[in-house]
Amino acid sequence: MLNPLSRLAEKLQLDRSLLYALMARVWQAMSGPLTMVFLIRSLTVSEQGVYYGLATIMTIQQFFELGLLNILVSQTGHQSSSLSHAQNDEQRLTASARLGQLISASQAWFGMASIIYAIAAMLLGWKTLSDRSTTIEWWLPLIALSIVAAGSVAIAPRVAILEGAGYRDSVYRNRLIQMVCGALVVWLSLSLGFKLWSLVAASGVQLLANFLLTHLYYRQFFSEHIASMRQRVQQTNTNDLGLSWFKEVLPLQWRVALISLVCHAATQFFTVIVMRFDSEAEAGRLGMTLVATGAIQGMALTWIQTKFPLVSAMHGAGQREQAGTLWRRSAALSTFLLLTGMTVAISVVASLRLAERGWEDRFIAPWQMIVLAVGCIANHLIALQSFYVMSRKGRPFLPASLVGYTTTGIAVLLAGYWYSTTGVICAYALVMTLVTLPYHSWAYLNYRKHVESSAVLPTR
Repeated sequence: MLNPLSRLAEKLQLDRSLLYALMARVWQAMSGPLTMVFLIRSLTVSEQGVYYGLATIMTIQQFFELGLLNILVSQTGHQSSSLSHAQNDEQRLTASARLGQLISASQAWFGMASIIYAIAAMLLGWKTLSDRSTTIEWWLPLIALSIVAAGSVAIAPRVAILEGAGYRDSVYRNRLIQMVCGALVVWLSLSLGFKLWSLVAASGVQLLANFLLTHLYYRQFFSEHIASMRQRVQQTNTNDLGLSWFKEVLPLQWRVALISLVCHAATQFFTVIVMRFDSEAEAGRLGMTLVATGAIQGMALTWIQTKFPLVSAMHGAGQREQAGTLWRRSAALSTFLLLTGMTVAISVVASLRLAERGWEDRFIAPWQMIVLAVGCIANHLIALQSFYVMSRKGRPFLPASLVGYTTTGIAVLLAGYWYSTTGVICAYALVMTLVTLPYHSWAYLNYRKHVESSAVLPTR
C-alpha cells in the first residue's frame, strides 16, 4: 500500500532523473534573479545589451546540432531496447556493434560541425557588434566564448547517447552540477569585474562537466560499443552492420535539421534584432525578460525531456499503450507548469514598481510579457507534438513547420524593424498562435489518425 507521498510521486511521474532535472530548473529559477542582480550591479545598461547579445549569438549552435541530438536519444533508445532483449551472444554483439556505429558516426558529424560553428559564431558576433558605436571591449570574449562553446558542441552527441541508453540519472545529475557551478562562477566573475568574461567562464564549466562525464566516468561504455563495432566489421569484412545512417538517421535528420534552422531563426534572435534596429538598452530589457521566460519554458519541458528516452524505448519494445499513457500525463503536467510559471513571472514583474529600486526598467512591460507568454505557450504545444512523433521514429511535419516558422521569422524581423520590442513580441505571438500552431496541429492529428489505423509507422 503506497503512502500519500508515494502516490503523489507516482501521479506526478517523479523518478530520480526527473528530480535531478527539476532541481536544476528550480536552481535556475532561484539563481536567475540573483544573477540578474549581479548583472544590474556589475554592468551598465549598454553592457547588459552586449552581454545578452553575445549569449544570443552563441545559441546558433542549434544551427549546427541540426536537431540531431533528439534523434540520437530516440535512436539510442531503440537500439538499447534491442540490446536488452538480445537472446544470445551473437545478437548482443550485433546490437552493441550497431550502437557503436551510431556513436562513431555521430562523433564524426559533430566534430566537423563544431569547427564550422566556432567560425560562424565569430563572424556573426563580429558583424553584429562591430556595427555598433560602442567602446565596450567585446572581441576577445567573443573569440574565447566561440571556441569553448564549440568544444561543447563536439561532446554533445555522447551526452545524448548516454541519455538514450538509459543513463538518464547521470546525465541529469551532471546538468544539475553544471547549473550550480556555472551560476557560482558567473557570480564570482561579475563580482571580480570580469564582465563579459563571465560568459566564457560559464561555458567552460559546461564543457568541463560534459568532458568528465563522457570521457572519464563513462569512458568504458563508449569504448566497449566501439570495440564491438570493430570486431563485427572484422568478422563480416564489411561496414554494413545493419544500422544505415543514410536510411535510418538521415531521413529524419535532414527534416529535423531544416525545421530546427527555421525555428531557431524565427524564435531565438529577438535580442539581436532589437539591438540592431533600436539600442543596446532596449535589447538588454528584452534579453533579461527572455532569460526569465526561457527558464520557465525549460522547467515545463523537463517533464517531457526526461520521459522522452523512456517513451522511445517503450515504442522500440512495442509497448505503445504504455508509451501513450506516459506521454499524455507528462504533456498535461508540462503545460500546467508552463501556465503557472508564466502567471507568476508576469505578476512579479508587475509588482516591481512597488520596490522603487528602478528594477522594473530592466524588463519589458507586463502587458508585453503577457503577449510574449501567448507565443511561448503556442511554441510549447508544438514541441509536445514534435517530441511524440520523434519518439515513434516518425518523420517530422516539414511543410507545416517550414511554413509556420518562416512566416513567424519574417513577421518578427519586419515588425522589429518598424516597432522594436513591441513589434517583435506581437508578431511572434500572433503568427505562432494563428498560423504555426494550427497548421502543425492539423498535421499532427492526421499523423495520429494514420498511426492508430495502421500497424506500421507511416513512411511518408
